[in-house]
Amino acid sequence: MSKTLYRTYRPQKFSDVIGQDHITQTLQNAIKTNRIGHAYIFTGPRGTGKTTVARLLAIAVNTQDRNNFEPVSKDIAERLQNGTSMDVIEIDAASNTGVDDIRALRETVGVTPTETVYKVYIIDEVHMLSTNAFNALLKTLEEPPEHVIFILATTEIHKVPETILSRCQRFDFARFSVDNIIKKLTIIAKSENVKISEGALEMIAIAANGGMRDGESLLAQVFALEDKNITENEVSRILGTTSSDDVLAIIKSFADSDISKALSVINNVMHSGHNMETFIRSIIEKLRILLFLTISTTDKDIQALVSIPKSEIDTFQDIATKTNSQNIINMIEECVTALQKTKTTTITQLPIEVAAVNICQPSSKPTQSQSTDNQQIAKAHSKPTTANIDTKIPSKNKSTQKSIKKDDIKKPTPSKNITQDSVQMWKDCVARIDNENKSIAKLLEQCELQSIEGRMITIVTTLPFYKDRLTQVENCTMIEQITKELFNDSMKINVLVEKKKEESNSSELLSYASQLMGDTVTE
Repeated sequence: MSKTLYRTYRPQKFSDVIGQDHITQTLQNAIKTNRIGHAYIFTGPRGTGKTTVARLLAIAVNTQDRNNFEPVSKDIAERLQNGTSMDVIEIDAASNTGVDDIRALRETVGVTPTETVYKVYIIDEVHMLSTNAFNALLKTLEEPPEHVIFILATTEIHKVPETILSRCQRFDFARFSVDNIIKKLTIIAKSENVKISEGALEMIAIAANGGMRDGESLLAQVFALEDKNITENEVSRILGTTSSDDVLAIIKSFADSDISKALSVINNVMHSGHNMETFIRSIIEKLRILLFLTISTTDKDIQALVSIPKSEIDTFQDIATKTNSQNIINMIEECVTALQKTKTTTITQLPIEVAAVNICQPSSKPTQSQSTDNQQIAKAHSKPTTANIDTKIPSKNKSTQKSIKKDDIKKPTPSKNITQDSVQMWKDCVARIDNENKSIAKLLEQCELQSIEGRMITIVTTLPFYKDRLTQVENCTMIEQITKELFNDSMKINVLVEKKKEESNSSELLSYASQLMGDTVTE
């Protein structure tokens, strides 16, 4: 039986690793300067190279000439590469979760290497260990023998105890960008003598969702066609994804506020048997490109941010003239919400249909701020009070003029003296929120903590739509529930909008759009 593509084309040296330069370069420098740690922990999404880099590190530390990474001997090098060396032990924590398994490991730690300099233990999916197993590992991990190196790998770093993390050097593996995945898949296709179109590779890369192994597995599925000239349409049929024409058509309908056309495209995609979740991901990726086109004015800026086929540039530029960055941000938010709801709905096309209606007919979806304004207007007409009326004190000196408003009375006086403990507790809150709703956490990271006084947490933003999103009932309830758990008291969130010059908002819009898609689309 032939090996899978991701095993056949697994990197054999650090220079073969794509997209994780911040990790591979640091590890190589540490080895060359003999600053090798006794314990490492690699964390990141699946298929981002954690186990691969762990194996490369196990090989690299067992070299005779560390400047050139020459192995101790050719035979030993082959055994290290093939994973047959007795001095590199790989443990799957998912199937060895008990304390007895770790006790057995502790008994073998003291045995010196048989043929190498270091004995390396690679523990994959380490977060699956039981509490007792972690406790058993702790002492050994803290003071291992000089000839032992531990490399822990996990996709869920938050499940690993702090006592373990504090004893390891941590490296965070990032999702691969679409360009990096395309780069690797192109190399594989050439090696396999298969011609595949650029559009087809892009579809596979998007469907991989930042995982190189997923991309290689999908490419192997496409290769099963045994066609030496694979097109975008063939990939679309196999993967259940949609072509760029469908994605561009629905984005154009969004920009034109053509609800009929948008629903027609969705219906065609659905009846063609395509995967609706992948379709929405493709829409978000294209909207991201469109956002950059509306913000960046030069070709150099655009090329630094995204890579798009030349055939699509004119289409994107035409759409960009019909909309603006604020509208595109709204489109992205609606599509992200639709993507999240697609996972739980029984009618898979319904979330994107609702999103299309909200985008093309925005008046049908009142915002939280609009609802609040309507309530305040109704109160003002039914029961006028002096608190609702702007009272200006006439004076020749403008600095003495004052304006009293009801909202101003409600706002707590901001405190500039925020303690480090308060700041840290707020950061912990945002981290907890990130586990529940990543898009809301990204919004909070862009806001500035102004004060924590009594039971009121005040944060400041320069963009009104940040406030609209954060003050939605479900989001506000979630935030206040988490703050209650950490502060041991019922806390309220007050979001203030601070005016800022219009031209300075473009960079914030760009940052928000990129971070908003952290869970859905990777640059």
